[in-house]
Amino acid sequence: VEVLDARAVVTAVGQLNRPQYPDIPGLDAFRGPIFHSARWDHSVDYKGKKVIVIGAGASGFQIVPTIAPDVEQLTVFQRTAQWMFPNPNYHEKVPAGMTWAIRHLPFYGRWYRFLLFWPGTDGSLESGRIDPSWPDQQRACNAANDQARQMFTDWITSQVGDDPELLAKVIPDYPATGKRTLQDNGSWLGALKRDNVELVREGIDHIDATGVVTESGARYDADIIVLATGFMMAKVLFPMEFYGREGRSLNEFWKDRPSAYLGITVPGFPNLFMMYGPSTHLNHGGSLIFHSECQMRYIGAALDLLAGSGKKAMEPRPELYEEYHAKHQAEIKQLVWSSPAIKHTHFRNAAGEIHTVSP
Repeated sequence: VEVLDARAVVTAVGQLNRPQYPDIPGLDAFRGPIFHSARWDHSVDYKGKKVIVIGAGASGFQIVPTIAPDVEQLTVFQRTAQWMFPNPNYHEKVPAGMTWAIRHLPFYGRWYRFLLFWPGTDGSLESGRIDPSWPDQQRACNAANDQARQMFTDWITSQVGDDPELLAKVIPDYPATGKRTLQDNGSWLGALKRDNVELVREGIDHIDATGVVTESGARYDADIIVLATGFMMAKVLFPMEFYGREGRSLNEFWKDRPSAYLGITVPGFPNLFMMYGPSTHLNHGGSLIFHSECQMRYIGAALDLLAGSGKKAMEPRPELYEEYHAKHQAEIKQLVWSSPAIKHTHFRNAAGEIHTVSP
C-alpha cells in the first residue's frame, strides 16, 4: 500500500466508466466468451460466429453495425427503443481544410466551437421542459417536443421501408430526447435490416450454457455474448471510498442521492474537489468540455485562494449545499428526463430520482 499526503484532492474519474452488469440468472453458466462492452475481450475472434448483444443503447448502437458484416448471426436484445437524429457526417473524418482553418484563421476555432455548442445548450434545453397542459404526456412533453418526435419518426421510417414488424420495434414509446438521443447516419437501422441480424424486444428469462432463453421460452444460441448494458451512473465515484471530518464516509453520506455544491464540493469533506461530479452530466447536447473548463476554473481559483490565504481547509457551508441540491431537484423534475412515460434509464436511482444530470 502506498500512502500519498496531499493538501487537496481533485477527482476526474467520469461517470460512464463503471460497467453495469445485468441481473440475469445464469450469467456464469454460459460456456463461451461473455464480456461487457466496456471490458471488450480483444483476444476473442467474433468473425463467423453467432453473437448475442444484450443492450441496444449508445454502446450497442455503435457495436452492432461494426460487427454485423463479419458475424454468422447477430441477435440483439433491446429493452427500450432509442430516439435518433440524422447526422450524415457521423463517421466522417474532419476535412483537412477545416483543421487548417482552425489552426491558422484568427478566431475560426472559437467560432466553430460556438457553432457546435450554442444550438445544443440554450438552443434546445427549453424544448425539453414539461408542459403540464400538453394532452398526451406519453407521446411528448410539449409542442416543440412533439415536433421533434415527428421529425425523428420520419427519419426512422424513411430508413426502415416496407417492414412494419421492424418499424414497430424501433419507434420509441416515450417522449423524444427523454433518454440519450443517438446520432445516426443510417448505420444502425441498416444493420438491423441485414439477413443475419435479428432484433428481439422480448425480456430475457435466463442464460444457460449455450445461449439465451426469453420469457416466452424461445431459445437463441450463441458462441459469444456481449453485455452492452451501460454503466453505474447513479453511483458517483464508486467504488472509491472518501472519508471526511470525523471519519464520515462519502458513500454513506450520499447513499444513492449524490450531490455537490455546483457539482464540485461537499460539506464535511474539506479540500475535496470534483470534476464531472453529481449534477453535471449533460444529456441535451451541451458541451461536457465547456462544463469541465468551468469546473477546473472554479477549482483553480479555490486552490489559489486557499494557498494565498494561509488557511488549511475549504468546504461549502451546509445550507448552501442543501439550497443548491434543492434547486437542482426542482429544476430537473420539470424536464423531459423526469417524465413518468420513461420507465428505464440509468439516470435514475432506485427511488426514481435523478441526481447526476445537469438541468
